[in-house]
Amino acid sequence: MAFNDLEYHAVKKEVEAFVESIRPPAHVRNELDIVFTIDDQSIEIGEKRPVWRGEPGEFSFLTSAKITYVRTQKGWKLYWMRASEKWELYQTADTLTEALEMVRVDAHGCFFG
Repeated sequence: MAFNDLEYHAVKKEVEAFVESIRPPAHVRNELDIVFTIDDQSIEIGEKRPVWRGEPGEFSFLTSAKITYVRTQKGWKLYWMRASEKWELYQTADTLTEALEMVRVDAHGCFFG
């Protein structure tokens, strides 16, 4: 089940603040930026880059981290994208703040290397 309106706005506000804190400097953002999407109960965070040999203004999105809220467990699951392009569980967290901090620390180099 998707986030309700109140949950969605709280999650969006927290993730926006996190992404803003890890974005590259403004002069680099046309070549590399950090962006996120929220879909149902999942947040995906990744890199946005221009497509090599693509049309001007064409971008690709490479997802690095996925955080999913599991309502039945009242907790969050953090996943990382393997080279096989399959999600693998990285760790669970009690709060979204904890999950985002795991992405920031990136102790094993799984998210942004």
